[in-house]
Formats: sequence, C-alpha cells, structure tokens
Amino acid sequence: MPNHSPKNPPETSGSSSTSGAPGGKVSLPPEPDLDRVIQGFSGSLKALKGIIKGLTGQKEQEAAAALKYKAQEEYYRELFSNAPGGYLVTDTEATIQEGNQAASDLLQTKMDFILGKRLSFFVNPSDQETFSSMMDLARQGSGPKVRLVRLQPPGGSPRPVSLAIVGRRNPAGELSGFNWLMQGYTQSPQEDEGLKSQVTHLETRFIGLVEAFSIASEMQDPYASGHQRRVAQLSCAIAEQMGFSQDRVEGLKIMGYLHNIGKVAIPSEIINKVGLLTTVECNIVKTHPQLGYDLLKDIEFPWPVAQAILQHHERWNGSGYPSGLKGEDIIVEARILSVADVVEAMVSPRPYGVAVGIEKALEEVYKEAGVLYDSSIVDASLKLFVEKGFKFA
Repeated sequence: MPNHSPKNPPETSGSSSTSGAPGGKVSLPPEPDLDRVIQGFSGSLKALKGIIKGLTGQKEQEAAAALKYKAQEEYYRELFSNAPGGYLVTDTEATIQEGNQAASDLLQTKMDFILGKRLSFFVNPSDQETFSSMMDLARQGSGPKVRLVRLQPPGGSPRPVSLAIVGRRNPAGELSGFNWLMQGYTQSPQEDEGLKSQVTHLETRFIGLVEAFSIASEMQDPYASGHQRRVAQLSCAIAEQMGFSQDRVEGLKIMGYLHNIGKVAIPSEIINKVGLLTTVECNIVKTHPQLGYDLLKDIEFPWPVAQAILQHHERWNGSGYPSGLKGEDIIVEARILSVADVVEAMVSPRPYGVAVGIEKALEEVYKEAGVLYDSSIVDASLKLFVEKGFKFA
C-alpha cells in the first residue's frame, strides 16, 4: 500500500500564527499613541486658527483704511464741488478734465458740455493772447499769479474773471497738467471799463518807473546812455519777429531796460576807464548779472525778469558767465538779450573800443551763430535789419 504521510491540518481563518514569530504567535503593530496624535492635531488647529485670525485682522485693517480713505475723498470732493471759487483741472494743453459747480457757473454752461474741451474754447477772442501767455509762462515755471480775462461760451456774452494758473508736476518733475482758479466780477460795464483804465494807468506808471531805474543805472556811464533802452527796443523786435505773444514782448521790454541794473554797484572808475581793463577789473564787471539778479529776485514780476538778467551773458556753448550755462538751459529771453546787447554795444561807441557799424556787428553774430548765440535768434535779427530795415530809435 502506498505510504501516505498524514496531512497538515489546514490553517483556519483568523489564525494568529506568523512565519518567524517566536512560538508561532502573530506580532501585532504597536497601538498608536492617541494622546500624541491629538496633541499634534490640536497644535496644527491652533496654528491654522492663528493664520485665519491674522488674515481676518489684516482684512479688517484694510477695510477700515479703505473706509477712512473714502471718507477723506468724499470730504475733499465736497470742498472742491461746493467751493465759492471756480476750479478746473486740465492737462498740459488746457483740456478740461474736471471742474466744480462754480466753474460751470462762470463758464455759463453745464459741466457735461465743458469736460473734454480746451479752456481756450471759452476765452473771449480779444483775450486769447493773454491766455496763451499765461500757459507759456506756467510751462516755464513762472508767470502771473492772476490775469483779468473774459470768459465767453458759444453764443453767450463775455464775463470778466480773474484767472490764475498753477502747473502740476509728477514725481520726476515733469509737467503733467494745470490747475486753474477763477473768480468772477460783478461790476457793471462802466465799472469794468473803469477797472481796465486803472490797470492801464498802473502799467504806464510801472513802465515809467522801470525807465527811471534804467536811466539812473546809466548816469555814472555817459557812454552807456540809452544802451538799455535800445537793447529793450531790439529785444522786443526780435521777440515779435519770432512770434512771441504781446505779453511776453512786454516782459522783454522790462528785461532790456533793466539788464545792466547791477552795474550801479560797480565803481564808476572801472565803468568809465579808457582802454583795456585788467583781469581783476574784468572780473568785477562780470559780477553785474549776479548783482542785478540779487536786486530784483524778490520782486514778483509776471515775467522771469531776474532770471533773464542773471543769464544774459551766458553763451550757447557754455563759455559765458556767471554759471557757464549752455544751450536751452539758458532761458530764451536771456538768449534774445545776449544778441541784442552785443549788437547794440558794437554799433555804439565805448571808452574801451570804437563803434564798428551795423554790418560788422551782424557779421560777427552771424559768424558765432550756433556757437555763442542761438541760431534762431540770430536769424530773426538778420531778417529785422536786412529785410525789414530795422533801425534804433
């Protein structure tokens, strides 16, 4: 008979026997430390709550800041809207971007119609030159604080207002637009004409005062008699030839009359010395632009008078004095004065030289155009003398 070995009994389900286990018993994994797990979970939960609380606090702060900003914005908006004076905000071309109710009343039309239009659209034709001059001067960082102009909507009647302009600049110092302030007048037409008459009278007296100062500064120098007047005359003619507004031409007249005012502080023995000056004497004379600037810098002219006087001996290539400015760093009024000053000096006798005549003077400035002098100003001067027959009065 075949020898049958007894069979091992089959393992039953749920047997705890495991291969390699001592005594044939199953080794169970250790039970987890529930306390430690709960503590870790609790710590994570607290951290999460802290993060949520922090975010909630941050949002609450941001919301509070936004509410505060909105309240401030509404407060200033109310001030702007209800201010008694007319306020306008424009770009650099005077295109109206924003305005208040008073401005709308002064312009005699609704704000919806005003927005997007240039302010010049509402300026009476006879005052357009004054308006343009205000913008030109504001672009240069100077200009009148207030000018009397008449605003006139299409089909409406002109209304006189005092108009002020202030330039806005971005953090880089670049012009970004203008702010305008307007204040209306309530005078009758007769009162308005009387005001204009008073303004004209004051302007006449002002010009007379400037001329008196000019004459006083020339009294110690008989050779310079009339020099500043003639420089003013030529400067104005050059400015007109270059298309300057009448207001800027008027400013150049004042600058011409006063450009040598600083010489009142120079000893007369140097001013009237016959022959060449020594180096020391030359250096003393060269202080007159700075002295003139110091005399006039605190006077609120509606034009850059003091600055033009300070710069009228600067030269296009930087070889002038007192600061060695070059090119367009020199304001255009000073560049005009420099050409007019040189031409007039060459055609008039001086103790340190003889008059060379207008042809030689023009030849000299033409040769130095683009070197010592602005070429466009030299060209305008040549046209005045050659084509239009300009003569000193």
